[in-house]
Amino acid sequence: MMQEKTARKSIKMPFAEVLSKYVLLFGVLSFIGWVFESAMLFYTSGSFVNTGFMTLPFCPIYGCSLILVYFLIGTPDEGRGILKEKQNPYVRYATYLALAFLIPTAAELAVGFFFDFFFDTWLWSYNGMPLNFHGYIALPVSLAWMVLIFLFMKYLFSPIKRFVFKISKTTAIILAGLLVCALAVDMTLAYIKI
Repeated sequence: MMQEKTARKSIKMPFAEVLSKYVLLFGVLSFIGWVFESAMLFYTSGSFVNTGFMTLPFCPIYGCSLILVYFLIGTPDEGRGILKEKQNPYVRYATYLALAFLIPTAAELAVGFFFDFFFDTWLWSYNGMPLNFHGYIALPVSLAWMVLIFLFMKYLFSPIKRFVFKISKTTAIILAGLLVCALAVDMTLAYIKI
């Protein structure tokens, strides 16, 4: 038993490496979110629209929401936090779906309110949708996020995470540093434009 604990400790990654890989994972997920949102808007409007607050092809709300979902509840099959205790797969999936509804809804509400209150800017508006709350969130959208997050976390998140975590330590730290700098500059420039 003692040797097993020692072996587990010896394979732990240093904090800088783990942090850099989660930063890269956030970047990949934010880029996938940007592609998804751009494709949806292209489909509905018939033309390309650069979505969001930033110039670079990233929608950080997607990256933040998915990382938050992963840290709070994991994937549907893995389960973290309160889901770890749910052995019955139906109860675990139902709880997962409820939380996959609440987490992105809370994120959209917080980000929408923040930009409206502090910058007098709307990044999106659900005012024309039924059951919306001040245009920040809407029940049909939250239900769609619930299903999409469940499917993404069940089938795509783990392979993407494994791919990112295979990047060497030095490369991950350099790429994460470049990503943070690029996002910081982009957000600063976007803030100046407001």
